[in-house]
Amino acid sequence: MQLLGLDDVSLGSLPASRFPERASAYFCDKCGEDISGRFYVRKGHGSPPLGPPTFYCGCGERYLSGTREWDQLGANEKRVYLGTLRIATLVAVPFLFSLTAAVLGVRWDNKALTIIGSVLTVITAPFSIMMVPGFLVIGNIMASICRTRILSRLTR
Repeated sequence: MQLLGLDDVSLGSLPASRFPERASAYFCDKCGEDISGRFYVRKGHGSPPLGPPTFYCGCGERYLSGTREWDQLGANEKRVYLGTLRIATLVAVPFLFSLTAAVLGVRWDNKALTIIGSVLTVITAPFSIMMVPGFLVIGNIMASICRTRILSRLTR
């Protein structure tokens, strides 16, 4: 990465109006506040994160953030987000079944069901924990749909 200059920290600062250009910091054109954290610089070929495509500085100046809303994504980009959700679901279902078996085994006082459920829960838990970010996709999608379809109608 260093040979390509992709992680070059010697990039200077730029006014926020020149955002898609690479810089280490972006400052508001009007008030000079550092608003670097509000921008998303794409790295790689992944989809941009979901979020409002514009934001307003404290002084009222409007800037593009580099994010997009769910309704602005193409069919392939939506498929990538939903694929992540499918994988997370496929991993979580065995964990939930084994956890249910362990709980029912304890409730029904069935040692065999309790042992089998507990062992399977311990085996599947690490994989399910790794899939938590996949389930956060649901919240991002729902928030984006709420912003574009519900809140935009309320502000009209």
